[in-house]
Amino acid sequence: MIENTMISLENNLQTDFFFQETRIKVKILKHIPKINLLTSVLGPFKNGSIINVKIWIAGILEESNLCRIIKPGWLREDWLEKKLLLEKKSSLLQHLPFNYTEICHIFLKNKNIENGFLLKELSLIEEIFSIRSLKLWNGIKIIRNNVNALKFDKICSMEFINLKKIIQFFLYFLGLL
Repeated sequence: MIENTMISLENNLQTDFFFQETRIKVKILKHIPKINLLTSVLGPFKNGSIINVKIWIAGILEESNLCRIIKPGWLREDWLEKKLLLEKKSSLLQHLPFNYTEICHIFLKNKNIENGFLLKELSLIEEIFSIRSLKLWNGIKIIRNNVNALKFDKICSMEFINLKKIIQFFLYFLGLL
């Protein structure tokens, strides 16, 4: 358990970087005039409008009390329960948003979220992540022969980062690197 925590801490900056381009819906709380950014223009936005912005912009606007981040539909308890059931029943990974763990982390640390974030949802996310990690680990352990390529279908960013060193070790051990 401590080793997993160390891997996660070591990769925090990597995960932050990976999901910054993810887009998320926000509800504008105050009129925002047009803002010129280095690479684009943001706004203008009217009070009450719902827009789709990059997650790092949503974080800045939310911290400035200019918007509230809207919880994605896939983060509902019933949706997560269905995904958990499918993960348990199938040996294959189910499709989840690429940055589901990072987005959940934002909802946990953020106190001004529209539609709230319940502990039940967090528990479901942790269980899904645990099952998926076990599936990935078991899949890697059975590699025995020469492999020309590995395809990581339906794997999420945090799952890949947590397994990156293990995958590199196995590939090196098998003489593929």
